[in-house]
Amino acid sequence: MEVREVGGSSLTATAGPRAGAAIGIRPGHFMEERRYSGVVASVRYGNAEFDDSTSQYSSDDVGRKGMKLGGTLFVSLLIMGTMLIGCARDATPTQPTAPVATPRVSITSPASGASLPEGTVGVSISVNDFTIVSKLGQPNAAGEGHIHYYLDAQPPTTPGQPAVSAPGTYAATPELSHMWQDVAPGSHTLAVQLVNNNHTPLEPPVVAQVTVNVTASPMASPAVTITSPSQGATLPEGSVTVSINVAGFDIVTKLGQPNAAGEGHIHYYLDAEPPTTPGQPAVSAPGTYAATPELSHTWQDVAPGSHTLAVQLVNNNHTPLEPPVVAQVSINVSSAPPPAVTIQLSAQSGSFNTSTITVPAGAAVTMEFNNMESDYHNFALYQSAAATSSIFVGEVIIGPRTITYEFMAPETPGSYFFRCDVHPATMTGSFIVT
Repeated sequence: MEVREVGGSSLTATAGPRAGAAIGIRPGHFMEERRYSGVVASVRYGNAEFDDSTSQYSSDDVGRKGMKLGGTLFVSLLIMGTMLIGCARDATPTQPTAPVATPRVSITSPASGASLPEGTVGVSISVNDFTIVSKLGQPNAAGEGHIHYYLDAQPPTTPGQPAVSAPGTYAATPELSHMWQDVAPGSHTLAVQLVNNNHTPLEPPVVAQVTVNVTASPMASPAVTITSPSQGATLPEGSVTVSINVAGFDIVTKLGQPNAAGEGHIHYYLDAEPPTTPGQPAVSAPGTYAATPELSHTWQDVAPGSHTLAVQLVNNNHTPLEPPVVAQVSINVSSAPPPAVTIQLSAQSGSFNTSTITVPAGAAVTMEFNNMESDYHNFALYQSAAATSSIFVGEVIIGPRTITYEFMAPETPGSYFFRCDVHPATMTGSFIVT
């Protein structure tokens, strides 16, 4: 409201809802503030103050409202408080907390139920929300690690324990793919697990697996080879073990049952010519043959001298295949004890202390293996770098610890392959037999 002086003890409103109204005033000693939504309004005339809060102002009204007389007329408007009109408080909305990412692994190839040819089987994977690093055996760090691949083995998932299965059934690597060699026909399980740097499972475990069917090559013919002992080997008297490899033929436990194409078992022979007459049982004199579905057989009490070891694939009813499938080697059995060799081998900083070990043929080897670091290591000896045919596989241990391994060196001179099964890509060497 605006006011102007009319004279005497009255004022006239010139604007607002009370425009034109005469407002009487008289001396007084009070001043009153009226608040309208945070706004304090007062009117001053000389030393008189009043507010626009009543419907009519008389001199008595002015006294009640607390007006004070004085000199020159002026109007003051004091704004006390905060004006809310047209203003909005700037507040940043609370953002929802993002969910914690969970590590995941999936097998992208092969698909579950796929049929694959025998031999090499490749596994490819995809990893999400987990960093794959080349820190195998190093201290753990959250959100990082590597991969364990498994062939026909249940992935171990015990917290704090190495997620390693039997030698030859797993591989530890930072790679997103792995090739399994010499996979035989049949049903196989391919599995993969994300693990910490020290080879222990994540918590909870992160595992994926598929089942595939590996089929024999349609063009493959039945074949058998003797992998041990080699032709001309010298062995100590006593027990002689024959190990073989079979291809293009299914070995089944159906001895004496009706024949079925492409399947059967094995006959082993000691110092006997394998019988190959079609339709007749391929059996020699008692004590000179053994019928079994196993890929190895041990002959007991073999005397010193020259001996012939033979093997034949046969039908379920013990008759030879047509044509016959036979393999044989000649060996020398010696009465002299094998030479004894002691080897010191250690593992530290992710490597062996030597990359070459040399021993005599047929030596009885005693190896003192010293794992000098807090990681998992072992010593394993194989026919070749393919590591598909083992000669000796030592226990995996975590250091610092020393273990004694005992095994027989190959009878056949040549270069063989050794490695740590936990670190097959970085801890390797040559085992020389003279």
